[in-house]
Amino acid sequence: MISLWRIFWLEAVSLVRSWTALMLLVASLGWMFAANFVLVTDATDEGKREMLVLYGLGGVFALLIVAVLAAATGMIAAERESKRLQLTQVRPVSSFAIAWGKFLALVAVAAAILAFPCVTLLASSEFSGRSCNHVYRPLLESPKEEALKMYDVYMSDPETPPLVKKAKKPVVLRILEQRAKDHYQTVQTNETASWAFPGLYDWSNGSLFVEPAARLRFSNTFSMRDEVYGTILANGFFGIVSNITQTAVTVPLHLCQLEWNHDVLSFRNMGDKPVMLRPRQDVELLVPADSFAWNLFRSYIVMVSVLALVAAFGVFLGSGLSRPVALFVAFVMLIVVEMGPSVIEQYPDSLETDAVDRFGLTIVRAVETCVKPPSALAPLSKLAADDCVEPKDALGAFAADFVLAPLVLCLLSALVMRRKM
Repeated sequence: MISLWRIFWLEAVSLVRSWTALMLLVASLGWMFAANFVLVTDATDEGKREMLVLYGLGGVFALLIVAVLAAATGMIAAERESKRLQLTQVRPVSSFAIAWGKFLALVAVAAAILAFPCVTLLASSEFSGRSCNHVYRPLLESPKEEALKMYDVYMSDPETPPLVKKAKKPVVLRILEQRAKDHYQTVQTNETASWAFPGLYDWSNGSLFVEPAARLRFSNTFSMRDEVYGTILANGFFGIVSNITQTAVTVPLHLCQLEWNHDVLSFRNMGDKPVMLRPRQDVELLVPADSFAWNLFRSYIVMVSVLALVAAFGVFLGSGLSRPVALFVAFVMLIVVEMGPSVIEQYPDSLETDAVDRFGLTIVRAVETCVKPPSALAPLSKLAADDCVEPKDALGAFAADFVLAPLVLCLLSALVMRRKM
């Protein structure tokens, strides 16, 4: 334990004395200050708050990810190349203590730097008195389950392209799964659409007097901007929709005396034209949660956890590769992680006729599968929309990305270091 603390302290002091921590802190605070003047918003308070979170705090977060990854790859590799790593292990100090101590030092410094822009954001007048909402979505079967049910029907349909019928089953299932995610439901004039929200009867710890809100995103057949009128009923709460389509509409709901079905949200189209929406993406129920400060704190925990995962991965690469090679591999992986979702979404499976394309997409999908759990918890979009970062998600991210994954990677780093000695 003493050797671990010494490794931690020496590495943390080194980051401070080398001016690395100070330069990152100055750059972070400088960007948060400049963001108020550089970022172009839609001239509304909501737009400014969203830009400050997504591109102000988001810019600092992106800078720290790059800096942490670059620093982590050189922590062990630089000492091994300069022959100092052998001297450190002679004392004796275990290889795991070296990897874990360096990892903790880097994460501690990065977390301290990230705390400053978060405090700056919290102290801003734009976020004073803000609160967040729990976000509930309809209880529907998963896109994967729907794809499995639709497979036989789709393959027997005479309108299905022959190229798709010749494709392998996993390829077709991916096509159907994407279609399920983007499936539109049409609500005709004077028609009512309902979606189940089980477990919402006891909103906000059993209190039915906390008024929720419904958030919907409407469209139409020709993607034109038309007026949409209707009513929303959810667990005895009532609201009126009157807005243009293709816009996310947040409708406050108020307690009423009408009869209702428990745990069901219903929309009745009172306009003169049909409207469409995707239940999996465009229907949400918002229930008041707690303050923006607590939501920012939970977001901070998730961001620090992601930084910890990045740092552990960098330490692992640096334990077995030279610094230039480790840095190159780390940044290639980072680029693939950032580009992967858009590449997979924009590259149709039906066009995978080239062997090189299939090989490349297989790699991209494998990387996305590995990084999807932590990346799916990225809290900035929720924070900007005043959506609650749930405590269980924050604790799960901390346990998986700050404790479990780094522990495994540092153990692997220790094994690699012993083999490299």
